[in-house]
Amino acid sequence: MRKVNSVTKKKTGNTTNKEGKKTTQTRKKQSTTTRSRESQSRNTITSTQNRNTKSGNTQTRTAKRSSGRKKLKKKKGLHRKKTSLRTRRLIALVCTILILIVVGFIGKKTVSFVSSIWPNIESVKNSLTGGKIDKTNVDTSDQYDINDEKQPTLEAKHNIFIDVGCGGNETGYVTKDNVKEKDLDLEIAKLVAKQLSKYDDVNVILSRQEDVYMSADERKSLAENQNAELFVSIHMAGENTGKADGVETIYYKGSQNGSYDFASLMQTSIMAFIKAENRGTSAYEMSVLKDNSMPSIYIQCGFLSNSAEKKKLTDKEYQQELAKGIAQGILSYIDAKK
Repeated sequence: MRKVNSVTKKKTGNTTNKEGKKTTQTRKKQSTTTRSRESQSRNTITSTQNRNTKSGNTQTRTAKRSSGRKKLKKKKGLHRKKTSLRTRRLIALVCTILILIVVGFIGKKTVSFVSSIWPNIESVKNSLTGGKIDKTNVDTSDQYDINDEKQPTLEAKHNIFIDVGCGGNETGYVTKDNVKEKDLDLEIAKLVAKQLSKYDDVNVILSRQEDVYMSADERKSLAENQNAELFVSIHMAGENTGKADGVETIYYKGSQNGSYDFASLMQTSIMAFIKAENRGTSAYEMSVLKDNSMPSIYIQCGFLSNSAEKKKLTDKEYQQELAKGIAQGILSYIDAKK
C-alpha cells in the first residue's frame, strides 16, 4: 500500500511539478507579455513624445518662420516708411526753398516800394499831425525849384516850317486827267505834319492848309516870324517829254546855313522809304530859299508828267511812305544837331 501511496505521491508530485511548471511558464508568459506590453507602452510613449517633439519642433519652426516673416514685413514697412519719410522731407525742403525765394523776391519789392513811398507817408503824417518834416536825409541835389520852371512855349520846341507848294490860282503842273500839283502838295504836306505831330518836342507850322495863294516872300516871312528851325518846301515836277521821273532835293546855291547837309540827309531818308529814281541833290537859285536864316530845302517828290510816276504819287500808300521819308529826314537832322 505504501508503495501504492508512494507512486501516487510521485504522481501527485509530478502532477504538482507539472502544474508548477505550467504556472511558472504561464507567469513567465504573463511577465513576458506584461514586459512586452510595458515595452510597447514605453515605445508608444516614446513615439508619442517623439511625435510631440517633432510637432513642437515643427511648431517652433513655424513660429520662427512666422516671426521671421513678421520681422521681414516690419523691416520692409520700416524701409518704406523711411523712404516715404525721406521723400516727404525732400518735398518739404524743396517747397521751403521755393517759398523762401518767392518771399524774398516779394520782400525785396515790398522793401523797395515801402522805402520809395515812406518819405511821402511821413510827409502826409506830419502835415496831418502838425509835426515837422525831417530833411536831414533828403537829397536836394536833383530837385528843381518850381520858380525855375518855365511854361512850354513855341520857342521851347523844334519849330518846323512845312511850305506847301503852289495854291490858289497857282495850280502848278496839271495832268490831262486834271490831277493838280497844288492838291498833291497839300495832301503830302499834311501827312508829313501828322507824322511829326507824334513827337512832343516838334511843333509843325504849315504855310497853308487851304487852297490859297501865297507869294514866296509871304512864305519866308511867316517862317522867320515863327522862329522856324527848318524850312521844307514840298512840290511836284513836270516836263514835256513825259520820260523824266524820280525824286530830287534842292538847296540854294552858295548858302552857308547848313542847307546842303540838310538836303543830302533828306534825299537819303526819302529813298530809304520809297522805290523811285534817285536824282540826288542839286543847287539852284530858288526865290523861296533865298536869304533864309534856317536850313532850307525844296523837295520835288516826282514827275506828274510821267504817267507811271503820277500813278504812284496819287496812291495813298505811296503818299504815306513818301511822307514818312520826309518826316524821318527832318527828325534825323534835328537829332544830329543836338
